[in-house]
Amino acid sequence: MKLDLQTFLDSGTSFEGKISFTGAVRIDGHFRGTANADGVLVVGETGTIDAKLEVRELLVLGSVVGEVIAKERVEVGPQGRIDGVVRTPRIRIHDGAQVSARLEMGER
Repeated sequence: MKLDLQTFLDSGTSFEGKISFTGAVRIDGHFRGTANADGVLVVGETGTIDAKLEVRELLVLGSVVGEVIAKERVEVGPQGRIDGVVRTPRIRIHDGAQVSARLEMGER
């Protein structure tokens, strides 16, 4: 997945609330709340998310807890972890990833 990141929240950053965006955003810190985006959310290796996410695409290299709605796809990297509910038409889970979620697949 090739990305042109528009925003980056580095490790050590903590954000609570609601975020909306287009394009690509990478979070390596902690985010708690809701995200609504017609874009790509990348959860970096040190990123921890506790939120309801509605995005076009999600790439998880860190940890996500909550409800995920991805219009196009979800990818969970080798060190990635998802707990909760995932709704998406396509998902890719790499070896080593941890997924403890109810998965609902189909067109959104």
